[in-house]
Amino acid sequence: MSPTVPTWDLFLAIFIAITVLYGFMMQREKIMAALLASYMGIVIVSVWANPIKDFFEGKKTIANTWIQASASPSTIKIIIFLVIVALVASKADLTIGRESAMAPFEILLYSAITGILIAATVFSYLPPEVQQTITSQTRIVHFLKDYYTLWLLTPVVLMIFVTSRRRNY
Repeated sequence: MSPTVPTWDLFLAIFIAITVLYGFMMQREKIMAALLASYMGIVIVSVWANPIKDFFEGKKTIANTWIQASASPSTIKIIIFLVIVALVASKADLTIGRESAMAPFEILLYSAITGILIAATVFSYLPPEVQQTITSQTRIVHFLKDYYTLWLLTPVVLMIFVTSRRRNY
């Protein structure tokens, strides 16, 4: 009998479950802050990843300082993204306009999509050969890459259709 080896599918399921638990514990403001932080991280990575990579390769200086390191572009992107998500999600205060609490189903949806969006974004920053290796060993992880546009748009659709139905005008 061969030993059971955990796959990336298990890691993904645990990560999404933790995100959903975080959403239920912290409620509306923090899960919306994490979702907003994910989008902010994506934008900041798209703007700042190359200049930061150039700095770490010694091609650019900051305050007459340069570093000669062999940091991979994917590592730089993942670190920038996760730092932005962590900082913004922990520091953001979105209590303005809190008329009603989210329904548990909404918290579940927003929490799950936030976890999926973070995981899909980190996965998209990995080098193609690493992505291929991971997807060849799993059944679920390929959905992160194959439906990345869907993961980007789903929170917007949720905000438009689910949240707007709850409001009284």
